Amino acid sequence: MMRIAEVVGSVWATRKVESVRSLKMLLVRPLEAGLKPTAEIWVAADVVDAGVGDRVIVALGRAARLAVGDDAAAVSAAVIGVVDSLDMPA
Repeated sequence: MMRIAEVVGSVWATRKVESVRSLKMLLVRPLEAGLKPTAEIWVAADVVDAGVGDRVIVALGRAARLAVGDDAAAVSAAVIGVVDSLDMPA
């Protein structure tokens, strides 16, 4: 599954499990239909160097682990793309 989200912050952790030690972590807020932000905030591994304010594509579950290159990684969400534009019918 994938979702569109907005990057709202970063997570800094000095101690991490080995499988995520080299990964940058971001705080992302999923967007509903119509691009309205939800109340949720997720922690997602960043593999595309996204930044605060970017709209991004977030992969979830096994797709997120594959995106970070380790199917056994302790990751459930990963930023896999930065959205340049959206064309959504009304």
